[in-house]
Amino acid sequence: MHALLGLTAEIPPTDFTLGIDAPDVVADRARRAARFPALKIKVGGPSDIATLEAVRAVYAGTLRVDANTGWQPEAAVALLPDLERLGVELVEQPFPAHRIDQLRWLQERSPLPIVADESAVTIDDLEALRGAVAGVNVKLAKCGGVGPARRMLLRARELGFRTFLGCMEETSVGIAGSAAVASLADWVDLDGNLLLAEDPWAGLELDEGCRWALSAEPGLGLRRRAARAGAPSV
Repeated sequence: MHALLGLTAEIPPTDFTLGIDAPDVVADRARRAARFPALKIKVGGPSDIATLEAVRAVYAGTLRVDANTGWQPEAAVALLPDLERLGVELVEQPFPAHRIDQLRWLQERSPLPIVADESAVTIDDLEALRGAVAGVNVKLAKCGGVGPARRMLLRARELGFRTFLGCMEETSVGIAGSAAVASLADWVDLDGNLLLAEDPWAGLELDEGCRWALSAEPGLGLRRRAARAGAPSV
């Protein structure tokens, strides 16, 4: 599919997401995810710095934080020195989606890139974010599919944004579709299928560098697990 879109198969590696939990629990999960070159840590509570310190104690790679609209402006500014100290690369959606004024206020004070997620749903949201954030998170499930994601990523680049390609918890069908446009992203968070107890699709594999290997087969190059003979692929 990437070739049909005029894009390359050379894509950034995916990070791996760790949900909110007690610091020692998150650190244990980080230890088990050490093969990934970056981890995205969900934050938004009183133990944020303790959690990041616990992760940093067991993991030397890149850290990204996703506050999922859970911070307040003054508290967010107070966290910035510790985020820098701990080597955090970016901060995703610290405030509610409609508070672009707060995003702008924090970005003006932050040496770290602030990335809009819930504030950047479709291509029509990009203009209002100019000057407010350094980056935008594009998700196929938000913007409407592979074609809209390609257009949104290209437009975001034209406007000077850094680009983050994200996902929901979804099967390999969604992740493979996202991976087809991942060459347009600076950062990639395509781990939704890895968080499932069971993925009904096979054929999408991570290489040794945690990059999704894009298929040269028609469509997405996937097949149903334990499919009947003659069952269709996608």
